[in-house]
Amino acid sequence: MRLKQRAVNILKIIPVILFWLLIWEGVSFLIQSNIIIVSPRVTFARLFELAVTANFWQSIGTSLGRILRGFSYALCAGVVLAAFSSKIKIIERLFVPAINVINAVPIASFTILALMAFNSSNLSIFVAFVTVLPIVFFNTMKGIESTDPQLLEMANVFQVPVHKKIFYIYLKTLSPFVASAATTGIGFAWKSGIAAELIGLVSGTIGFNLQIARTSLNTANLFAWTIAIVLLSYIMEHIFRFIFNRVIKQ
Repeated sequence: MRLKQRAVNILKIIPVILFWLLIWEGVSFLIQSNIIIVSPRVTFARLFELAVTANFWQSIGTSLGRILRGFSYALCAGVVLAAFSSKIKIIERLFVPAINVINAVPIASFTILALMAFNSSNLSIFVAFVTVLPIVFFNTMKGIESTDPQLLEMANVFQVPVHKKIFYIYLKTLSPFVASAATTGIGFAWKSGIAAELIGLVSGTIGFNLQIARTSLNTANLFAWTIAIVLLSYIMEHIFRFIFNRVIKQ
């Protein structure tokens, strides 16, 4: 039944994709300038050409590895910090304003500050971290606040050990909130990390290839790399959604 539903959903999406590809093709035909815009045919042909080169996959591997590291650090730090903040008010008073500031500061500012502070190879790790941390922190705080107080009271009455309360009460309640933060955060981490690579000119990364395409006015490369970024973002979000849905159901 699920496979049938997925097949129906795919069939519904195909006409929409074809519609926008025709619009794209029409705009490129009207403008007639390969510097401003290239057609879908040229873009996908260039993407296939890049996909058979070692540089393409090395750049993706480097960017993906660093951004996932920053994302993982933020996921762990956000959950732990939210847990302590919910129990110790002084930590909440100290860290909530700081997280709000992190959430408000533009990615470009963090990128420039990071470039001044440490090696550019760690840039996307740091930027992915500060982008995802507020999302995880506030989602986890919301999950903790929504925990059923009657369950907690009952656990205290029966003197349930702390580790059992964490596993049987908090984890069950928090899982959907953390899963939502993770699936949203991975998309933001991916986009902000690549933007940081572009600004910081981090060699051997996706962002660096985008910058080369821009400076050389190679619009076909720019569009091809952009399509690759969109596809990878889509794949990662669905992988994380699948993983966390499995975890929640257990």
